[in-house]
Amino acid sequence: MAQTMRCFSYFFCLLLAPICSLQAGDKVTQDVAGHDHRLLKRYEGSLIIAYSEKAYDEYKLILGKALNPSDDASHGKRIEKEQIVEGRITRITYLAPIGRSALEVAKNYENELQAKGAETLFSGANPEGLGYDFGGVPQYEDIDGQLFGYSHTKARYAAYKLENTYVVIYAAEFEDGATRHEVEKKQTAVQVDIIESKAMEEKMVAVSAEKMAGSIESSGKITLYGIYFDTNKTELKPESAPTLAEIAKLLAANPKLNLLVGGHTDNVGTFESNRDLSQRRAAAVVQELVSHHRVSPQRLFPFGVSYASPVATNETEEGRAKNRRVELVKM
Repeated sequence: MAQTMRCFSYFFCLLLAPICSLQAGDKVTQDVAGHDHRLLKRYEGSLIIAYSEKAYDEYKLILGKALNPSDDASHGKRIEKEQIVEGRITRITYLAPIGRSALEVAKNYENELQAKGAETLFSGANPEGLGYDFGGVPQYEDIDGQLFGYSHTKARYAAYKLENTYVVIYAAEFEDGATRHEVEKKQTAVQVDIIESKAMEEKMVAVSAEKMAGSIESSGKITLYGIYFDTNKTELKPESAPTLAEIAKLLAANPKLNLLVGGHTDNVGTFESNRDLSQRRAAAVVQELVSHHRVSPQRLFPFGVSYASPVATNETEEGRAKNRRVELVKM
């Protein structure tokens, strides 16, 4: 039924091509939204017409040909082989300059990724290599209208892996369909999907007192991410309460334990400004434990580390987030 509706839509647009083209909207002369991903520059002269970003979600990575679900051999499957990957997902849709083929654009991306050491997981071209109606698979439906929906006879697809990141490139020369932005016949559209596979960002990061005790016993310290401050501020946010309560439980259960409370920052700003900030944040943690949890001030020593002891690179937001932390060190 879904395929029948797609075919009806296709012939409807063919019969009413002037109306469909009027619905295409304005010609794109500059990026509509979004920006290039730091991993991969755009094909020269391309413009962004659609952009989306999700901090963490799942993505169905295509690793085989598209199938005709009405064929008995397909067993109702739409794609021969898929793999679900999870992580930060960035999807960018580009329009390449008029006159540039899907082959040329895709080869440029291929060369760029191979130079970075990327592994090709699957690739194909045109219906022979990509199967039945590849542009109509769920991953490419409804992008800028029907930008890819009926454009698959001159198309190239490749899925790559670069360390813990998946990169998917689908370049197709526009054939037919109603689009939100004006696209010329044979103009190449490029869908770039980047999935940075990483651990889900923990929002429930209140480490138990028992776990704190175990880490301190084995390594002499515990790293905590459940103590929150606004940017450049030293006031504890309400979300910090569960972690502070567990620290108080740790100290109550171990009356001979004294702790160095170390404040750590990323490297945004000068070292001295971050040293002052981290010192005042550590002091705020100590003050909260003393005032509201009746911990003796003689058992706690605040110390601002600034960015002198990173646990990750400061070149990425993910790394900077890991470096912003509080550590409890046994004294």
